[in-house]
Amino acid sequence: MASASAKRFSLPKRRRSFSDSREVCKDSGEVLHEGWAVKESGTAMFGRTNWRKRWFRLVKRGPSITLEYYRSHKDKIPAGYVHLNVTYCTRPLEDNSKSHSNCFAVGPLLEDGATRTYYISCSDKLAMQEWIAVIDAAIEGVPEQVHRRRQTVNKVFAMRYKDKLQQLKERRSVSESMDPPLEDSLVGGGGGGKGGEKTDGQKSLEPDEPTSYTLPDAERLNREELTDEELIDELDDDMMEEGAGTGATPQGSSQHVGPDVGLSVQEKRTCYESPSWRIQQWQNLCQKVKTIVWSHSDTKDGVTVARARFGRSSRGHAVIKIEGTLPADPTNVFQFLRLSTKDGGKLDYIFRNELLVEELPGEPHSTVVYNEFQPPLPRVSKRDIAAMKTWISPGLTTDSTAGFVMFSIDHPDILPPQPGYTRISLDTSGCVLSPYPGPNGATHTKMTLLIQVAFYGAMHKMLKGAYNSGLLKLGFRTTFSLIAEQLNKYIEIINI
Repeated sequence: MASASAKRFSLPKRRRSFSDSREVCKDSGEVLHEGWAVKESGTAMFGRTNWRKRWFRLVKRGPSITLEYYRSHKDKIPAGYVHLNVTYCTRPLEDNSKSHSNCFAVGPLLEDGATRTYYISCSDKLAMQEWIAVIDAAIEGVPEQVHRRRQTVNKVFAMRYKDKLQQLKERRSVSESMDPPLEDSLVGGGGGGKGGEKTDGQKSLEPDEPTSYTLPDAERLNREELTDEELIDELDDDMMEEGAGTGATPQGSSQHVGPDVGLSVQEKRTCYESPSWRIQQWQNLCQKVKTIVWSHSDTKDGVTVARARFGRSSRGHAVIKIEGTLPADPTNVFQFLRLSTKDGGKLDYIFRNELLVEELPGEPHSTVVYNEFQPPLPRVSKRDIAAMKTWISPGLTTDSTAGFVMFSIDHPDILPPQPGYTRISLDTSGCVLSPYPGPNGATHTKMTLLIQVAFYGAMHKMLKGAYNSGLLKLGFRTTFSLIAEQLNKYIEIINI
């Protein structure tokens, strides 16, 4: 009976952990990037989180990209891994959002409650920005761009941080000489405990790891000349975020770039109330639409989505264009947009919840508006914007164009920066409606939307990640299709 009882109540088999899995293996695939970093590993006692040093590797196997992490750089089987796809993005975390510094997140663009977001802390800003750049390129699915970006990131930062790079390389050589050999008994994390992690009353089985993070050697840093200006400009944007301290404009202040920069309070007031000055801003918008050089352009289903550089050429702003044709003349499209973007209209979400601060006299019709935004990210400061919006009807132009123009304003008598908010910067942006030849001699409309915006910090990085993943482009095309659908219904009604 005793023997039967022992068999009946034998201990269950240990649950297989990540370290037992053979789904991924260190010896397979092409390594795009690797190095030490610290990962947030869950919640410990009293709500505090555990942070564990891991050896990370970004690996390409066929069309798939995997971010793997190991307890030791000599391990063959990862402690865990993340299969990356176009729904993932990276974003740097603002200071004090985590207990560790130089943190970034890898996770779904939109939190769904089911997909985990990984938080990773790097040794310094240089290492964090290099990881972000390479992961973003890998998610885009352009292998050769991953290699170019990895090499270009290293080359650019090598030039800008020569002294720091030398110090890190010296630390690396010292840490490598101190790295002890890995004992056979430690491979695989044996000795009990889930996945080889430390258990109660037991010393951690993890070997001592280098206190410094490995950096690419000088030969790799210098073996390729800079050939991709766009990558350099994206790094310039990262530099802009770094220079801001937390990656965002200081709360209660703004980094203003609107057309009223450098003007006195009285000069600003004179410009705002001048119809000719407001028309000049419309002409500036039309000129920008024609002259901006687009580094990326993608046309699908008749809608073109393009972006220019994120860096110096745009003063840190994301510059995006959406363009397509609509089956109606500019006058009807203009009237439709004016009606549909008002409160209760079919497209009122575009300017929803905005506060009318002032209505300016004369034509074109112009208003000063204010709006607030709560980012869908934890521990990210609120954003707000103060802007001027001007509608240009076809009768005010000589070429039958129409639309609206918007840009940030910085008039302290109207609306000073609000404490506790990061002020969004909107350079000259808007919608240009131009006559376009349609079938059978009909006049259609080419609608061009130009957006030049800087959200700063994690929000700005999320915008770039959303664009690179394709989700933002999909959203733009969906919005354009919705506008075309609602326009057709509007035309049917007015033609009855």
